[in-house]
Amino acid sequence: MLRVELKREVLEKNLIRQNCSKKELAHRVGVSRSYLSAICTGRIEPSPGMRQRFLEYFKCSFDDLFLIQDEEKCKTN
Repeated sequence: MLRVELKREVLEKNLIRQNCSKKELAHRVGVSRSYLSAICTGRIEPSPGMRQRFLEYFKCSFDDLFLIQDEEKCKTN
């Protein structure tokens, strides 16, 4: 099964570039700070709609901001 994860280092760089805090980002994309935190730490996978909101906000490509991983390979490594 595949899992989509947010690239945290890319997110951090984009936030710095736009002079935006995670609190502001959560507000601007319409989620709670705790939900955004769970996405950032990889506890939950962002939904397709949430991924689209990130891409529209940062004006970047999917591959720039997200990583697709095979959950089975991650568990065995």
